Amino acid sequence: MRTDDTPAGVYAKHKPKRRYDKGERRHKHVGKSATAEIKFFPENPRCWIGICPSPRFLPDTVRDCLLDDAIIGENGEREIDFIKKLYNVYNGVIYEAQTSDRGFSYHGYPYRGKLASSLIRELRAVAKKKGCESEFDSWVKEHIEKHGS
Repeated sequence: MRTDDTPAGVYAKHKPKRRYDKGERRHKHVGKSATAEIKFFPENPRCWIGICPSPRFLPDTVRDCLLDDAIIGENGEREIDFIKKLYNVYNGVIYEAQTSDRGFSYHGYPYRGKLASSLIRELRAVAKKKGCESEFDSWVKEHIEKHGS
């Protein structure tokens, strides 16, 4: 397993701009291993959950940096005055964070699904900068459906 190349000291001194909200009943998104994964349900193969690495391998300080450095996703056709979705890459995995309280705080998880090709290009640039482009390409191939331009 590869680790993010950003120096630990940078994360330790980081003061977050965006607030993370793990949610009271979101234990299903927290794994016990060092890697992120997508868990499918045999009784409903279309249903999936993004499982984050254990907090031991994805500490709060790293998570806060990922939120603050995230790429802003489109809000769709709705006109709203807050950022609804954020995206970032960690160890080659695409993470999505969504707000449930109008942009005050965000909850993140490994992402699977459709993404605009332009967003994938931006995220690939992030992965390249972090030195995890091959892991990113594997994640995209297995979990992401490209659409649009």
